[in-house]
Amino acid sequence: MILKKLKLQNIRSYENLEIDFSIGSTLLAGEIGSGKTSVLLGLQFALFGLQPGQKGASILRQGTSNAYALLKIEIDGQVITLERTIKKSKSGSITQDSNIITIDGTTEELSTSEMKNKVIRLLNYPKEFAKKSNLLYKFTVYTPQEGMKEIIQERPEVRLDTLRHIFGIDRYKRIKENTQIFLQKLKEAVRIKEIQISELNLLKEKLTQETENKIKLAREINNLNIEYQSLLNTKKENEEKLLSVQKLIDERREIDSKIGQLQVLRQGKMDLETRMKKEMVLMQKQIHEKIDFSEERLKAVLELVEKHRGILEERNSKFLEINSKISVLDSKKESPLKLKETIISLENCPTCFQTVGQDHKEKIAKRIQFDVEEIDRELERAIQEKSNLVKEIEKEKELARGYESDRSRFQQDKIKFEHQKTIETKIKSDAFVLDRTSNEIIELETQIETLQEKQSGFSQSQEIFDQTKNESQKIESTIRSSEIKLAEKNKEVEILKSRITELQEDIRNKEKLKDQMNLLRGLQDWVQEKFLSMITLTEKNVMVKLRNEFSKIFGEWFSMLVSESLSVRLDEDFTPIITNQDYEIEYDFLSGGERTAVALAYRLALNQVLNSMLSKIKTKDIVILDEPTDGFASEQIDKMRDIFEQLKAKQIILVSHEEKIEGFVDHVKRVRKDVNSLVE
Repeated sequence: MILKKLKLQNIRSYENLEIDFSIGSTLLAGEIGSGKTSVLLGLQFALFGLQPGQKGASILRQGTSNAYALLKIEIDGQVITLERTIKKSKSGSITQDSNIITIDGTTEELSTSEMKNKVIRLLNYPKEFAKKSNLLYKFTVYTPQEGMKEIIQERPEVRLDTLRHIFGIDRYKRIKENTQIFLQKLKEAVRIKEIQISELNLLKEKLTQETENKIKLAREINNLNIEYQSLLNTKKENEEKLLSVQKLIDERREIDSKIGQLQVLRQGKMDLETRMKKEMVLMQKQIHEKIDFSEERLKAVLELVEKHRGILEERNSKFLEINSKISVLDSKKESPLKLKETIISLENCPTCFQTVGQDHKEKIAKRIQFDVEEIDRELERAIQEKSNLVKEIEKEKELARGYESDRSRFQQDKIKFEHQKTIETKIKSDAFVLDRTSNEIIELETQIETLQEKQSGFSQSQEIFDQTKNESQKIESTIRSSEIKLAEKNKEVEILKSRITELQEDIRNKEKLKDQMNLLRGLQDWVQEKFLSMITLTEKNVMVKLRNEFSKIFGEWFSMLVSESLSVRLDEDFTPIITNQDYEIEYDFLSGGERTAVALAYRLALNQVLNSMLSKIKTKDIVILDEPTDGFASEQIDKMRDIFEQLKAKQIILVSHEEKIEGFVDHVKRVRKDVNSLVE
């Protein structure tokens, strides 16, 4: 990966910033606090976005509500542009807003997680770093100087776990942990299978016993089949005898059935005859008294009812009009009376403010009194008219009630008259049906007598049939008992067969379980005795090789930065051991420049080892160093020229306030706090 351009808006101290990066070494120079490190943090944000636990406020420029970062990079000749924005909501929370990636002119907007995974794939970082993307970047590309010092001063077990994580060697630890879980599962599986096969010998004994029972049952079933066949032959002979008698019985039953049907039919006819005679007597009584009914009188009464209803509606409408008129007159009367009271109480005219004389008041009062009397006379006439109208309405109501009563009486007479006509018609119809029914009864009685004479000739056949039937039932009962015994024995055989099959299946399954248990035991022994030892040995060898290579490179970088009297190596926990002529020196007792040299050498060695291990990652062409000479003496700073020459990265970016470093690099970009910009 090669950096091409970085553009920041409202990122930390920068309102607007644009940097073009070149191949070779580039120094971001400036005083302490001028914003050099902000450039590196903005670059990291553009590449990976906000990191887990990182607050948006650490990136967003104070007093602004949104920020933007653009980073243009080149990977294997392919130009890629990454754009990210963060936004501050009304509630005050700050989140990533949009993520846009452009590859060779093709633009795509992604979610935050999609963008992260896309960058990881482009950088060819191992998949296990998808959830820790900034970790590998931190130790191969950009590590704040104080970050390395923290690792060096960390507790040995924490540092070792961190390095295992970075080198990917923690997988051996996970393999051993997972192997222990697997072993526990194996042991549980072996114990379960031991319990499952504990009944194997008992099942075999049970199988032998059930096989003997099956042979015994087979003999009993054979004897029962012989007896059953004999019973079937006897039954067949008896059935043939029954068939010969059955024909006579069937003929008699047919005659009995016909007699029964005819008797039922005759009884029905007789019941019908009796019922019709009674109904005709009742109907004669109903038409005994004739109803006097006239359709013309009913029509006349209906017309009178409609006429007086109309008159009543007209009177009611007029009554409502008079009531309304009385209400209006009452309202008109109130207005002049109030005016009269107002005029009499006036001392001065409200318009011209002159005194109102008594003569003028009396003149107006008389005129108003005249108007009131006129309204009273009109009101009295209306009240009298209302009284007369009430009497007329009551009279019309009385007439209407009388005509309504006549209409109801005439309508009832009409219903009775029409009912009598219907009954007379029915009497004529029923008389014809009654005569026909009487003739049918006589004919049915003749048929019954004929069939009863024929029925007497079949009396003995029934006795023969009953005797034969009883014998057949006894044989049938014996056969059923035999069938039940056979069914029971066959069921027992089926159950035995099923039980034997189940036992055989159980024995086969338990034999398989026994084989599986032996296999699991063998696997358990192999895992315990060989696999875990192999993993432990492999992990140890890898760690030894890594430590030796790391220690060697660490010592080489360190020797370039300090005097020849000091040397450094790594112990088993990757803790730096500093010695001076065979005497170990505590890290805390080193000078500031020496501690920085240890941290820088550790950082460069780690970068070199990681890039050699992860040879396919796309970030090994770039190294970013943040204040690498903090606390260095002038002689140590001079040695940085050799460091830069030994670094094999295509692109080196330095942040430093040391002016001497400017002579060691290819490009210098000055950061000035007052103008918030970079100057070439």
